Amino acid sequence: MTRAPSLTLNQLGLRYPAHGSAAGVVALQNITASFPAGSFTALVGPSGCGKSSLLRVLAGLQAPTQGDMSAVTQSDIGFVFQEPTLLAWRNVYDNVALPLKIANRKSRLSAQEIDVRVSEALTLVGLEARAKALPSELSGGMKMRVSLARALAKRPPILLMDEPFAALDELTRFRLDDDLRAIWQQQKPTILFVTHSVTEAAYLAQRALVMRAGEIKSEIAIARPASQNQPDNFRAAPSFHAACAAISEALAQGERA
Repeated sequence: MTRAPSLTLNQLGLRYPAHGSAAGVVALQNITASFPAGSFTALVGPSGCGKSSLLRVLAGLQAPTQGDMSAVTQSDIGFVFQEPTLLAWRNVYDNVALPLKIANRKSRLSAQEIDVRVSEALTLVGLEARAKALPSELSGGMKMRVSLARALAKRPPILLMDEPFAALDELTRFRLDDDLRAIWQQQKPTILFVTHSVTEAAYLAQRALVMRAGEIKSEIAIARPASQNQPDNFRAAPSFHAACAAISEALAQGERA
């Protein structure tokens, strides 16, 4: 993986055209923020506040209608969606390898290099023993691990994640959160993680950005002492509960406004 770049957004805005409205629908407005290289940021907020729109702009899937951002390329970005979207007729290995093979016209990766990257990614997510399994043979949590491995196989310096664990049961979600933090600590990509869960944001990230009505309204730094970096330790720590309370209060301010 190449060195993670810093991301800088300056007065970013996004409007969607709307029938009967010259102004259109505002999805994002006045987004000014920096995401340092190797940082982990959670984006939280109510449905429709612009979290997913912001990720799409960062991924180059949507062009902003105002403002600017630091230049990144598609090869810099790995994207993990809420749904794993695996091809049912391809096994785990082939699902992870497929984007590399499609991109191979430009990247010129050898078959050996693709195999190394896929095997490495499957090991990171704990699925090396299920490489030949079909999606129908996997649990929901395993399917999400395949989706994460598919993004990691690109070795992206930036990882964008749009509520990837939202549909999973709480225990599976906790395990995947632990695994994601371990991967981040090992590889240090720049991660932006969209979630509706206050506890997930507080557990995973270094900071949480609270969004409302297309704007970033609050920034909450999350203090995590080194002694609390082991799984489960931080969830029982006073600093974890303080972070949850601060994020909840920032979200509640929007409801009272």
